[in-house]
Amino acid sequence: MDVSAGELDLTPRTGPDEDGRPRRSAVRALITGLVIVGLLGAIGYVLVRQLGGASIYYYNVDEAVAERSDLGDQPIRIQGTVVGEPVEGDDETIRFALAFQGASVEVRHAGTEPPPLFDAGVPSVVEGRFAPDGTFVSERIVIKHSEQYSDENPDRVEPGSP
Repeated sequence: MDVSAGELDLTPRTGPDEDGRPRRSAVRALITGLVIVGLLGAIGYVLVRQLGGASIYYYNVDEAVAERSDLGDQPIRIQGTVVGEPVEGDDETIRFALAFQGASVEVRHAGTEPPPLFDAGVPSVVEGRFAPDGTFVSERIVIKHSEQYSDENPDRVEPGSP
């Protein structure tokens, strides 16, 4: 190249170099593109898995019993009222019935320890799945309480009293 004549070629070089190999910038761009596509794919996969795991559907007992065959063994939440006294089994399980609007389902709880307020007549939500025998196998129990507060200590001093 004759620089003394005042002609300098400033056009970008594309295509292979003099030896027929791709230029380094093209290889770097290809690698960068593949890394970005891989990262986006991994992020998308994680998001889909997390959103899928977070979508556990919520049913009343009557709805769950009516749709038992369609639900199969997918994880769901069922809400209802505990009927009768819960019975502790030999295999560290708790058995009880959950009812709502005339329908009931037998529950076998084998997960976390039930909340302290769990007892007969208490509205509860159980999380788990139906077993092939129609029993609902629960892994988690949540107490469903009302939003009304009742004062258990009527002789308590009122706030702001001297």
